Amino acid sequence: MFNKIHNEKGILLPDIIASLPLGVIVFAVMAMSVINFTAAYQDLREYTKLQDDLFQSIETIRYGYVQRGINTNNQSLSGLLSANKASIGGNGNSITMKIDTNPQSSIESYVFIDDGTIKMRGNYGTTMFSSPLTNSRDIAIFPEGNTRIDGQLKYRITNTGSAFTPLKVDSKGNIRLLGIDLDARVRFRERRNGQSNAEDLQMNTRSIHYETKVYIGNTPTEVAS
Repeated sequence: MFNKIHNEKGILLPDIIASLPLGVIVFAVMAMSVINFTAAYQDLREYTKLQDDLFQSIETIRYGYVQRGINTNNQSLSGLLSANKASIGGNGNSITMKIDTNPQSSIESYVFIDDGTIKMRGNYGTTMFSSPLTNSRDIAIFPEGNTRIDGQLKYRITNTGSAFTPLKVDSKGNIRLLGIDLDARVRFRERRNGQSNAEDLQMNTRSIHYETKVYIGNTPTEVAS
């Protein structure tokens, strides 16, 4: 006589077939979660890069620029902290910085915003600085690279004016305290069909506002009469 097997467990074919739709839904949800997480992480990484690159460009304006290969024996383009004279032009979108301690070899730097970029040029005496990468007088300090999306730079300055402001000026017209006020934006992807301008900016871009002040300490001190 055969022994009866008690508590026998198994999965019937109808049960497997019935559970297939649920399994497909679970895997679809997991796949969408992974895709959304990857996209969100990529957007966050590019937004962080926007912040870092903008900060570095402002530090370059503050301290100056030096790079091997520039044809001035590694002399730096002066920044605001080393300049003894600064002036603002171009509707507040440019700064000229000078070091006039030696008239025969004065150092002059010019920072300006042009089509969403921050560029720098200048001279050391009679020698003009030039980029070792492009051999151009204009050295791009923001953004890094020139990737474009929808015809615009992926990372770009969005100020239309008043990026640089004299906050304190002495009686001789010398700027003592200068304000830097920059807006920048990163575009993650192209505008999709049917999106309004507001939806495009909200879903496909992120912006940052950076504001700081720089004290120009090398400006000659006023002499009391």
